Amino acid sequence: MLDRVRLSFLLTSTVINFAIPVTHATAQDASQDGNTGDAVVLQKIVVNSGEPDRYDKHQGAADRASSIYISYDEIQRTDPQTLRELFAGNASISVGGGIPVAQKVFVNGIDENNLAVSIDGVQQGNRIFHHTSTNYIDPTLLKAVRIDPGVAPADAGFAALGGSILYETVDVGDLLIGDRKFGGFATLSYDTNGKTFTESASAYARHEGFEILGYAKFANGDDYENGDGWTVPGTAADFSSILGKAAYETQSGYRFEITGQQIIDDALRPYRANIGGLFGNSALRVYDTTRRNFSFNFSKEQIDGYWNPEFVVGYSENDFKVPDPYGSEGSGGTWTGKFENVFSFSKGNTLTAGVDVLHQTADYYDPLESYDERVVNLGAYAQARVTPMERLELSFGGRADANYFEGKDGTDLDNTGLSGNAFAEYEVVDGLFVNAGYSNVFGGIDLEETFEYWRPWMYENLDPVRSDNVTGGLRFENAGWFAEGNLFSTRFHDYRDGDTNIDFSTWGYNLAAGYSWGQGFAKVSYANTRISLSEVDLESYYLINIGAAVGQIISAEVAHTFSNLDLTLGATLDAALEYDGFESAGFDSIDPYTVVNAYAEYRPEKFDYLTLRFEANNIFDETYADRATYGAEYDDITPLYEPGRSFRLMAKIRY
Repeated sequence: MLDRVRLSFLLTSTVINFAIPVTHATAQDASQDGNTGDAVVLQKIVVNSGEPDRYDKHQGAADRASSIYISYDEIQRTDPQTLRELFAGNASISVGGGIPVAQKVFVNGIDENNLAVSIDGVQQGNRIFHHTSTNYIDPTLLKAVRIDPGVAPADAGFAALGGSILYETVDVGDLLIGDRKFGGFATLSYDTNGKTFTESASAYARHEGFEILGYAKFANGDDYENGDGWTVPGTAADFSSILGKAAYETQSGYRFEITGQQIIDDALRPYRANIGGLFGNSALRVYDTTRRNFSFNFSKEQIDGYWNPEFVVGYSENDFKVPDPYGSEGSGGTWTGKFENVFSFSKGNTLTAGVDVLHQTADYYDPLESYDERVVNLGAYAQARVTPMERLELSFGGRADANYFEGKDGTDLDNTGLSGNAFAEYEVVDGLFVNAGYSNVFGGIDLEETFEYWRPWMYENLDPVRSDNVTGGLRFENAGWFAEGNLFSTRFHDYRDGDTNIDFSTWGYNLAAGYSWGQGFAKVSYANTRISLSEVDLESYYLINIGAAVGQIISAEVAHTFSNLDLTLGATLDAALEYDGFESAGFDSIDPYTVVNAYAEYRPEKFDYLTLRFEANNIFDETYADRATYGAEYDDITPLYEPGRSFRLMAKIRY
């Protein structure tokens, strides 16, 4: 630990020594980054129902009416370190699992395995083990996230059964200060609960259309304590993340980009990574986790005229090595290829048409046996976004997919299917919108998780999965105020569970409201989500890879920037109400919890390249497991508790 402390301070002091001489230059550039004269004017904080992101080429379309955006400005403001922190503040999105390697994202109660998830255009979904994360992501260098709950457009990707999630990593232009041609940053943070040091650094440059970016992050610490002061075994941070990106953009706006990412977490974790203990036993074993994502992207940055192409080819991979007890290894890989073009006929009237190919493999290996499943999907799609009259936006489209599945015993199952969607949004009066959407989605036959391949399966009974999604709602925006509400219902038919098919449903409603006053905002959201299974009573075991019984969730945040003090203060609330959904299976109701956090961020006027941040998390030392964490209803399971009270100190230097 002493060596890590020395290395951390060496890294920080090196950047400080470099940054101080360029203080004057940075101050000059700051005038082009929102600053005027000698005073530092911090960025205006804006909050609304969706926070449409400048990176979304189709923002404002009808199929974005219920989309949830996490913008680059919000990511910079909240400085998330995990997926749970990334999605905090959105009650309809839950992240279960107290440690990153176990965290899964649930949208309206549906497991991310059942959504179309992409990073830089490359489709994910490499399901390996239900006790571990599916998409283990370092959120530090994300520039945008968009979630399409339930109903997703055809160009969101294949098998958007319960919606879609799109992640985009930053470009050099997002990080450079003003019109500078090169830059970098270094960050050092310390979390008191777990005594965790985190260091990250990045360097980037741009010259005559060429860009290059490199980034690395390391975290290391001890096991954290829950709210009762009990040390939660297997929760120590041991994490590394690297990202590299190179790009070239022509003067006419065509962009070529290559991106590579790798995340490694190799440490002792709970025997079942998303469960704190079983029958009072908190046994540990090593999970050696590696996640990679590579992409090549060619696109036109702005939509204009009939030729706006995008070409993506890439590969994503999850690899889990579990040495004990069998020397097991599970690996899943996905190759993505896509070409599409947006035909822009006039403002608000476009047609996106494209083809894509998906090749997925899932392999299991140990010294005694090995198995694999494979699937290839060929798809063609089109999505029209039109404005037939003033105040009315429409979006509709469809996909045709050919799905070729090969089981572990060589069984071939070939299926074809059509998918369709339709959206409408109408502005009733200024600022008041009503919207609705529907989709029927074909998902083929999905790969099972590799650590379940030991089970004997008869594939002949499998049918391709299909879903129905319905959503409808209202939203209001005026003079800094916003309010919205929507109803949703999703039904899955013939969902794969080993070698059988099952049906399940989620339904409920979401509410949100807030106000922005320029230098600050307040917002609150509420979600009431229910889930049911067609054949059995509800309990966590039968929800594996399907979803989570989250019930009623409340999220809130308030923040204000004091420009004269160069200081931003904020607080968040995360609460779950009592849940009785497991009572039909004979279990007690799940206790409620309330977690309050606060933060302060200081950017001094004379040294505006320096950012200091202080966080007080779980201030009242609540002992709880997130509602989306597995097994809270079972008496013989110790759930994976979240950290108790902790304080995080962070220093960041940009140049």
